[in-house]
Amino acid sequence: MSSLHLVPLTHEHVPALLETMADPEVLRFTRTPDPMPDGWVEQWLARFDGHARVAWAIVDAGDRFLGYAVSGPVDRAEREVELGYAVAPEARGRGVATETLRLLTDWAFAEGLHRVTALISVDNPASSRVAEKVGYTLEGVLRGKHHVNGRHVDLQSWSILPGELETKQRKDSPGDGEVNQP
Repeated sequence: MSSLHLVPLTHEHVPALLETMADPEVLRFTRTPDPMPDGWVEQWLARFDGHARVAWAIVDAGDRFLGYAVSGPVDRAEREVELGYAVAPEARGRGVATETLRLLTDWAFAEGLHRVTALISVDNPASSRVAEKVGYTLEGVLRGKHHVNGRHVDLQSWSILPGELETKQRKDSPGDGEVNQP
């Protein structure tokens, strides 16, 4: 999916962002509250200052919203970051998640970061396949690490270091993972 790109997530994306965040699969794997309290999305967006935390809209060549991508806190001293993404239901199965994670990982390494992680629900094998395709290494399972709407769920910890990012021709396959957010 060579026409996919990341642009800063802004208030103009909020209607499409809210639709994506309301999707049952996104709710299942992210910390998006259900139901979402008034003003929550504005507070959530305010956390992303473009330096300590970054948020992007995933868009196609026509600037159609395909999902969103975020960084956890960027630890510039230790040169580490956690990355995540959620793909809109209508954009799933087209390689969007795989290309997004590649772009996010490229961004992290261009920022001079050394260790990039993706924490993925053990109940989300499609997203685990995405991490594996991009070249991430499964490190293990963090038990009860993620809090989703009052539940504690286990997360797989995946990581990648500079030089491990797959550099062969990027070939996306249908059915890749669609949701992984810190």
